Amino acid sequence: MTTKIVFIYLGIFVFEYIFGNVTFVQIIKKGYESYNDSIVFKYNINENYYTNLSFLWNGKSRYDMSFNCILNDTIRTCTLPVKESDHAQMYSEKLTACTANNGTFVMCGYDVPLLFFPSPIIISPFRPRTRGGNTTLSGYYLVLKERIYVQFQSIYKNDQFYRISYFYQIPDPFHSLDKINLVLTVFPGCGLRTLLWENRQTYNFTYQDPFIESIDMHESILQINGTNFYNQSVFVAVKIDNNTIDPNDIISVDFELIKLKFNYSDPFSSKLNVQVGCCDYWSNKFEIKYPPIPSSSNSIPKFKGGLLIIYGDRLTSSALSNNNNNNISVTVGDSICLIISTSSNEIKCNLPPSSSSTPTSLNHSTITVSINGVVNTNQLSLYYDFPYITTYSQVNDEIHIIGGCFGNINSTEIQINGKQVSNQIKSISIDETLLILQVKNQIYNFNISIKSNQIKSNEIPVEVKMYARINEIPSIGHNLINFTLFYVNSNNINSIPTIKILNEQSNQSIKSISTIVNESINCSFLISNYCGIINYEIVIGNQIYQSSFLYESPLIDICRLNSSEMVTCIGKGFSYDSINNQTRIIISNQSIPFNNEASNNGNYGSLSFQMNEQYDILGELYLNVCGLLSNKVLINLIPIFKSVSIPNQFDTKGGEIIIIGKYLNYNTNITIECNGIQINEKQCKLNNSTSLECNIESNNPNDKTCKLLSNNDNDNMIVVSQFNITYKSPSINQTSIINLKQGGILTIIGNDFYYPIDKVTILIGDSGGNNINCTEPNYINHTMITCYIQPTNNYTLKNIDIKNGEMVFINVTTNGKSGGSKVFKYLIQSDEVHQYSAARNIFQNLFLSILIIVIISLLFNSNI
Repeated sequence: MTTKIVFIYLGIFVFEYIFGNVTFVQIIKKGYESYNDSIVFKYNINENYYTNLSFLWNGKSRYDMSFNCILNDTIRTCTLPVKESDHAQMYSEKLTACTANNGTFVMCGYDVPLLFFPSPIIISPFRPRTRGGNTTLSGYYLVLKERIYVQFQSIYKNDQFYRISYFYQIPDPFHSLDKINLVLTVFPGCGLRTLLWENRQTYNFTYQDPFIESIDMHESILQINGTNFYNQSVFVAVKIDNNTIDPNDIISVDFELIKLKFNYSDPFSSKLNVQVGCCDYWSNKFEIKYPPIPSSSNSIPKFKGGLLIIYGDRLTSSALSNNNNNNISVTVGDSICLIISTSSNEIKCNLPPSSSSTPTSLNHSTITVSINGVVNTNQLSLYYDFPYITTYSQVNDEIHIIGGCFGNINSTEIQINGKQVSNQIKSISIDETLLILQVKNQIYNFNISIKSNQIKSNEIPVEVKMYARINEIPSIGHNLINFTLFYVNSNNINSIPTIKILNEQSNQSIKSISTIVNESINCSFLISNYCGIINYEIVIGNQIYQSSFLYESPLIDICRLNSSEMVTCIGKGFSYDSINNQTRIIISNQSIPFNNEASNNGNYGSLSFQMNEQYDILGELYLNVCGLLSNKVLINLIPIFKSVSIPNQFDTKGGEIIIIGKYLNYNTNITIECNGIQINEKQCKLNNSTSLECNIESNNPNDKTCKLLSNNDNDNMIVVSQFNITYKSPSINQTSIINLKQGGILTIIGNDFYYPIDKVTILIGDSGGNNINCTEPNYINHTMITCYIQPTNNYTLKNIDIKNGEMVFINVTTNGKSGGSKVFKYLIQSDEVHQYSAARNIFQNLFLSILIIVIISLLFNSNI
């Protein structure tokens, strides 16, 4: 293509050269540029150059413009100023120029070829329609001389215009009054194209983008209506939700219409975006909707509301949608129906009652379903208070009619086989969806309808089947079980009923041992070794009835632990099938495997098991007998005593004993007897179920033999342990100082003094043969006593000298307990010293008396 175009322009060059335009070759430009306000040429300094341009029309110059030339080193730049008013005048049938060389005029009338003329300036986008046709190209320097067409190029190999140079024709290039807007006859196309100017410069443009105006949906055909599509399918594509449609599904393409096959089969409602692409230029996104299609609904009571069920298609949203039900709404009139569940063909929602202000004459409301903002386009109305029956079920002698709008028991009518019957309705649910019919007169098969709100429902057939009723709840161990059979066909009345227990794998049938035929049939079966829930099947003739019954639940009256650590439970409804694990013992949610060897076999009211230390004996106990749970009880515990420990000797405050055993608690009944006397002053603390610590108060210091008594299995008090209590002997820490000559009150301080004080003895010498009795002993408290020492002048006792200030042994006997220490000191002094010693002794006695008072006061306050 390029070679061919160059040859054309070279041919023009040679022609003009041969026929006298010699100066043409002398105008050698280095470059040219066009702007809105100027046209610029550049020349070498020694070359000829343009000085002015003349726009000729009908062979005459109609508009002249002059260049301003500037010499800069070796380059001459000539600028043609262009004002706004010039633009409309710069057109011609022929374009000539005057030339000069280094300021010297050369000639005028020089023919200016477009090959060496700047490109036009396009002032508005050039966007032809894809259909082609006359299209306006707006700009400057367009209507010039030989420009009677504009060449274009295509980049699309499969385009019908790709391999041949084509020209957009100019229908009337020189006779239009509008010289800025050039009309081109454009070929059909799409996407990107290029205009090729005479000077080999280009202008890129695109055809108008496709635009979707509407889409018609006809079953599995989409008809896309719009503008600027293309009629060559190889350049056309369609996207639906960004998924490109298979080109084979495109039926036909044209500039304003595209038909394609699209089968929407999803079970949910949806919005889809459709786009058309032509030469990879895409249209707007046009939304098509596949709305929900509600086709029918049940009826509900107008002023009660209730469960509304809407049937149809596409009644749910995509599984990809988060919180599916949150994107779905149902309105009935002005009321919002609260969504319960949705599926592709069903919506369940709860419709509130209509307000009392709603006109009672309006018996229907429009149902509107919106899913992800897509609303149903078909019309569906909810009609209120229309009774309807959907199905029924039989519960023994009751027929449960299921439907809606059944009204109330006082006004609703029942029609059986087309005739109204009375006193057959047992109850109607509050929401009017369940009517229980009490079947009478042994009617086996009939058609039933309901009339409510003066409207009759649909009619359904009902078949009453045989059923059995157990006459009493059987207890475990009771083998004979009686049933009554109802609705037995006349041809089966003389058949012997049989029962099959479905809980077991064997298919053994048990025949009735007694059958009594009246209006109903009474039969008895021997069924042994069962408990819990029994699934059974009764067959009489060709009639079969399956159901279940319960054995009596286990009941525990009492559970008691004996001294042998055996737990015995008394009650009823126990079972001992350890092979099938029919009975489990549960204590504090801990399951205990049951061993029937630990029980009284054959006695369904007694059960025993050995207690284990790992069981929570204080927790609640109950039984699981064949899946039936008993009541929960606490085990009556009998404590088991092992020994009594006494960690320390008793003192004036008493002491502590520790009772060791098992199953001890705060309620453990114990009695302590010492030397035949019951001790009531005791405080016991439970450390755990194996240890009971008791503080015993006793002021009697005599050692004792004690007994621990408690109840046995027969609630008799028996001795469970014996132990001995011993008391501490008194001890002396210090005494006051006494002068022998003067005598006086001796104060003794120590511990564990018991009341009464038997005697106080002072031992002189190692042999202890010389004793001085301290008379008039007085008990102050368990840490202090006093006594009186007679004055004496005899300082020698049995040849033993009492040395002045010598420590001697003093012994105290209180209530039979003796104890002493070498802490007593006698003073033996002269008369001169005696007065001083006497004074000091008086001071000491006074100090000790004050000290005694203070100590007594402190002890009294501490006891408070």
